[in-house]
Formats: sequence, structure tokens, C-alpha cells
Amino acid sequence: MAAAITTGLTHLAVSVPTGTLTPAWRRDFLDFYGSVLGWTEIENAPRPDRFTVAIGGGCYMNIRERAVAMACTDYEHFGVSVQSAEDAEALFVQLGGSGTDLELGQMVRSDEGTRSFRFRYLLPLAMEIQYFSPGASDMSPRPWAAP
Repeated sequence: MAAAITTGLTHLAVSVPTGTLTPAWRRDFLDFYGSVLGWTEIENAPRPDRFTVAIGGGCYMNIRERAVAMACTDYEHFGVSVQSAEDAEALFVQLGGSGTDLELGQMVRSDEGTRSFRFRYLLPLAMEIQYFSPGASDMSPRPWAAP
């Protein structure tokens, strides 16, 4: 049997505690992620316990309230790519000076021009912003990688 070849990620499902998805939380989420990353709400099926957001590249994030929501450590994350090292650097500076109460990790820079950093805001999962320069072999050293 031939292996099925995936063509990309379609969505990410994230749970948050019941009562999180208030109008104020949704507004804060869209104000932040919309201005920083261009994310927009998909409004075709709004529900009080579900919030669906277009995150680029044909992907979306489903955020749902659950009585038992996901719990994340400092490792769980998802990654998104940006178009250039300059974009990654500018976003890192923007987030660092945003005045928003977010968790911002260190920028990792490779000799080949690759950039990567993580941040967490309003979601249980952290997000990793990445730029892989053409021909980059890897991102060593990765401070979060297991030895």
C-alpha cells in the first residue's frame, strides 16, 4: 500500500475553560491577533461556545469551551511561518514592545539566516514564529530541543 501524502495542515482545535469566550475575550483576541498576524473570525456558524478564526494559508483555528480544557506546559505549541527574517525580527520587536501581558521567549538566530521564537497570549498553546532561510540545514541550537 502506498503512503498517503499530506498536503498541509487544515485546522487546529484548542479548548479553553467554560466561560472564556466572552464578547470581550473575542474582541481582545481579534484586536491582538488581527493586528499582529492578520487573523480574522470566520463567522459562518457563530456559537457561544465556539470561536473559529482564519489563520492563513487555508488553515483555521477552532477554539471551543470545554468543562475540562487543555492544559499545556512550556513545550506545547504550534508553528507559523513568516516570509522573511526581517518579518520575524520586526514581529519579535513589536511583541516585546506591545505592552501586552504575553509570554515572549528568546529569538533564535542561525548563521544561515533562520529565525524562530515563541510567544503565548490568550491561548493555552504557545505559538512559534519561524522563518527558514533557503538552504538552511537546521535550527541548531534550539534551546527547547531535547538533547
